[in-house]
Amino acid sequence: MRIRVKFQPKGKVVSVLKGENILQAAIKNRIYIKTRCGGKGSCTACKVQVLTSDSLLSLPSPQEIRMIKEEDLVAGYRLACQTRIYGPVEVAIPEDSWKATVNRQLEALNEEKRIEE
Repeated sequence: MRIRVKFQPKGKVVSVLKGENILQAAIKNRIYIKTRCGGKGSCTACKVQVLTSDSLLSLPSPQEIRMIKEEDLVAGYRLACQTRIYGPVEVAIPEDSWKATVNRQLEALNEEKRIEE
């Protein structure tokens, strides 16, 4: 069974197999999620935020409970490598601060070019 997953901030919608984890779904669809532990749940590099409250996902794994603060779990943050998909979901991939700064600078340059034209 295929399930619809929407990745933000790009808005890319993909179809994945039921039971795949979010990290596998992203990798198979060429969507970058940072990871340092190779999907073992021993780092928090792949932390994402689930945006749909009625999503059918696996319960937080022991690794997630150990690695993510309780208030972040309540706010929808999960480890992409530990979270299995069982229903349609929308996921936000946080930008790291350096990448966000570069993106803002590029957007400002593009805006300046549009104004000049």
